[in-house]
Amino acid sequence: MSVFLELKQYVDMLTIINTHCHKLPSQKGFPGGIKELIQHSYLEWCHYKWDETRKGTKQFVEGLRHNSYFYWMEKSLQRLFGTEKRLNDETFIWFDEQIKIFSKSLISDDEFLKRECHYEKIILDGYWEPGTNLGNPNLYTPTFRINLFLFGYRTDVVDDNGNNPFQVYGWQKDIDFDTYLKKVEEKIKEKVEKGCVALKSSLPYDRSIKFIERTYEEAKRGYHNLECTNEDITAFQDYIYFHICKIAAKYDIPFQNHTGLGNLQGSNAMLLREVIQKNPKTKFVLFHGSFPWTDDALALIHNFGNVYADICWLPSLSTTTAILFLKQLLETGKADRITWGCDSWTIIESYAACLAGKYVVTKALSDLITDDFMTLEDGKRLAKKIFYDNAKKMYNV
Repeated sequence: MSVFLELKQYVDMLTIINTHCHKLPSQKGFPGGIKELIQHSYLEWCHYKWDETRKGTKQFVEGLRHNSYFYWMEKSLQRLFGTEKRLNDETFIWFDEQIKIFSKSLISDDEFLKRECHYEKIILDGYWEPGTNLGNPNLYTPTFRINLFLFGYRTDVVDDNGNNPFQVYGWQKDIDFDTYLKKVEEKIKEKVEKGCVALKSSLPYDRSIKFIERTYEEAKRGYHNLECTNEDITAFQDYIYFHICKIAAKYDIPFQNHTGLGNLQGSNAMLLREVIQKNPKTKFVLFHGSFPWTDDALALIHNFGNVYADICWLPSLSTTTAILFLKQLLETGKADRITWGCDSWTIIESYAACLAGKYVVTKALSDLITDDFMTLEDGKRLAKKIFYDNAKKMYNV
């Protein structure tokens, strides 16, 4: 048996702590076919529209046949339905019917994830209700998305998810800046006490992640001041981000940060260098390898002991990049600072992401074993660290 296959058998049986997921509430009867599955997956981001006609399906498939998202989605459907059929213009009606049958017959989406993906815990980023555990704390442990706090400079502006702390939490609109700072900490403390194990920033969808250390007076000028400038608002947001970093350190919870795609402008992980350097007690978790700037993420992880890597999304986004990135992480970083999450909305795509993640870890480690960089037992130990041990220790779940 080859090294890859022997390691694959081991990895396929591992229990997993999934460190990043957007799983939507109960999915019995959802998705109702291929179209709805695509609309709630990363295939929707690929600039190919599927119009449910045979001609449209052929164009969609031909355009995306070798795309990583498509490959792993197709692979997941093949596994689920016990077929070797390829998804194309001749089979799409059959796959559409199978998806409908699967969704309607689903007894429990949570049980599916535990059975098929071997998830023991899922760290959930429910951005529609920050801090939610979907009513199932045994499986879902929430992270708390903090974007909205950077938009409290006024009561009528919202972040990318449509949230503002005054609107969401009903805070009095005339509180002063000092009270606002206290309320931010109080809300984070409340969420931590209710079970949140991390903070989460998806701020590249709102603004650049280049945060500069600001003075109290600079930040205050941007707070509830109708005459403030854009620079005043940026200063306020920079100050609040640094404030949240200190809170994360105080309560000893990791701070997960989206880096890289989707937005390209202002999302490179290297833009976080100053805030990382000035907050050495804060644990910064860099998501997605900062793709396409993976080298910059590697440099930060190498140079700073408080920086961690989560390869969520990357195996589905670009499988070959994820394999190389993981090898480089092991060479330049520390094996106990790597975790994995599915970063998906539906249980079918979560299953697809799980297949992709397992393949990437198996392929990267088996290559290193074959190159005599490590032994097979080393590879097994590292795979368990990436999928379970590191997350259990980091998030205390």
